[in-house]
Parts: sequence; structure tokens; C-alpha cells
Amino acid sequence: MRVVVGIPSYNNAGTIGFVVRQAAEGLARYFGGGIIVNADGGSTDGTREVVMGTEVPEGVEVHSFTYRWPISGKGSAVKELMEFALGRDADVLVLVDSDLRSITPEWIRLLAEPVGRGYDFVAPLYLRHKWDGTITNGIAYPMTVSLYGRDVRQPIGGDFGLGRKLMELCLSEDVWNTHVARFGIDIFLTTTAIANGLRIVQAPLGVKVHDPKDPAQSLGPMFNQVVGTLFMLMGRYEDVWMNVRKIEPVPVFGDFRGGEPEPVNVTLELLERKARELFSQYERVLKRVLRPGTFEAVKGALRDFDDRLWSHVLYEGAAAYRKGIMGEAEPLIPLYFAKTADFVRRTLDASTEEAEKLVRERAKVFMEEKDYLLELWKNGEA
Repeated sequence: MRVVVGIPSYNNAGTIGFVVRQAAEGLARYFGGGIIVNADGGSTDGTREVVMGTEVPEGVEVHSFTYRWPISGKGSAVKELMEFALGRDADVLVLVDSDLRSITPEWIRLLAEPVGRGYDFVAPLYLRHKWDGTITNGIAYPMTVSLYGRDVRQPIGGDFGLGRKLMELCLSEDVWNTHVARFGIDIFLTTTAIANGLRIVQAPLGVKVHDPKDPAQSLGPMFNQVVGTLFMLMGRYEDVWMNVRKIEPVPVFGDFRGGEPEPVNVTLELLERKARELFSQYERVLKRVLRPGTFEAVKGALRDFDDRLWSHVLYEGAAAYRKGIMGEAEPLIPLYFAKTADFVRRTLDASTEEAEKLVRERAKVFMEEKDYLLELWKNGEA
């Protein structure tokens, strides 16, 4: 099986050498060699030099280039990595993030081997700290599950295995001048695979250790790009998701790996303050985006934000996006901050396992409230 490992990067000189070494060892050990290719966004810290200077086993090629697509972002890098892989007649493209500190050679096997067994898309299954991946836990996971009915736990995990069918399908889509070219790429890959009926599986990668971001500090742009892409794809695939009424498990390739994730720092006070300040900034827009009852409930729930209300916020946000009332998902950011702060408060003394149960329950609540979304969609409110 011909395997290409693609690594998007931007100023990751401090971590990417380790990722290259682990990926190269995985290619040599499990596939007799292969190709590692780095698509860089114009780093100024020597990232590409680190890639090309990393020693790798015999039989492993290493390439690095600066991607040419005009929109700067991870999605643009992934687009050119898919083109590179198909141009080298690869059977599978394994995508791994450049800031990983927990990647092992076996990750390459787990993300690539299922494609050789007939799967088209391999999603990661990690053990993460309860406050890592707040956009995943609060939005991407419950929305993906409730819309499309497939229980993919990490739909924007960042590390994936792509077969040729999925790569060709993604490259044929006219989305590369949208948020897909930035952080919308992961939800685009996952949704495209599910909505087109491709064979999907999850790879148990164990603990994920990377450079996590404090949501109050740096996740605003990512929120806008991920949620905007998710809403855009709802319009594209409405014939697929409207009739989905139950959650189906997605198989796992291998045994789940345990461990204890590193703690992730979240600045609760900053989340709460930003929720209040940005709510005031976007209040007039949110009055138009949300139904009156939802708006009033949200206004009084900035410190107590249950999952049912949160599902209504996102469903009404999707409806407003579809109608053009909200051209970007940005006005919902203060509510995301408020919901994240609520989750942090609820899980201050919770174990990782206990917090995980709450996230899984959230997805079930979103599915229970799907009639609410269908009412919006069918009554022309969307």
C-alpha cells in the first residue's frame, strides 16, 4: 500500500521535527517506507528547514513546499497535500498536525491500514483533557451526530486517514474559496465522508498531547470558520440529514488506549467576561438571529446554559445563516464562550471520564431536539 503522510504547518519549528521522526518510523516499520510531505504556510521560524533536516529511515522520502493557494490556512495546505498524494498514486493520505507531542509510529499504521481494508475515511479517537477541544465538544460533535446520525467522536480532530475516493471527491467540490480553506477543513472532510455514504472508521490513538488553546484567548476565528462551514454544509446536504432520526455507532479499528491527558488551562473569568462583553456587542444581531423566547432565555442564562437551550441556539443560528440574516457565525461567539464557561463550572471537580459522559449526553439531547430544527427548516424560518 502506497502511503503519503501530509503535515500542514505554520511556524512549528519547535515540534515538527518530532512529528516527522515518528511518522517516518511508522512508514518504515509498517509499510516498508513511504513519503512525508510538509505543506507550509510561509513560516518564518525555520519550520521547513527542520523538516528537511530531520533524519529518517531508509525508504522514506521527505518533501516540503510552501503551498500556493491564495487563502492562507490549513485547508489550503490540505488541498495541495491531497493533490500531491494523488499525483504520487498514493492509496492513502495520512494527515497529522505539526504540533503533536504524543504521536507514535503506530499512529501512522492506525490511520492508514483501515484504508487498505476498504475504508474511505479514518477519524481519530483520542483521550483528551476535559477542557481540551471545546469547539469539538460543544458544537462539532453534537451537531454532526444529530444531523447525520454517525457517532464520530472527533469530527475536527486534525489527524485523519483519507482514501483516494474521498480525496477525489473533496477536490471536486467548489469550496476552496470559503472557510474550508482555513479551519473549516476538518469538519468538511468528516461531513463529506459521512454525507456521501463512504465507509468510515475510527482509529484509537490514545492520549492527545499538543499545543492546546485557551478558548477565551484564541479560538474566536476558529469558531467562525468551523461553525460557518458546518452551517454551509447543512444547506448542501439537507436531503441527507433531514430524515436521520437515530445515532449509529461508528466502528473502531483496534483497541482503545488509556492514559491520562495533560491538564488544559482555561481562564474561566475571561470566558465569562468575554461572553458578557461580546453579547452586548452582538445583541442587536442576536435579536434577529434567535427566536424571542430563545433570546430571552439566553440573556438570563449566561451563567446557567443547559444543553437543550444550546441546541436551540445552534439550530436557530443555522436557520439564520441559511436565510442570510447572519453572513458569518461570529455573532454566536459570546454564546459559545458562555456555554464553555458553563461546562467548565460544571466539571471543575469532574474526572475526564465523568466529563466525557456529559459530552455524550449532549449529543443525545441534540438528537432529541431535532424536531425543533426540522420545524425551523420546513416552516421557512431557515
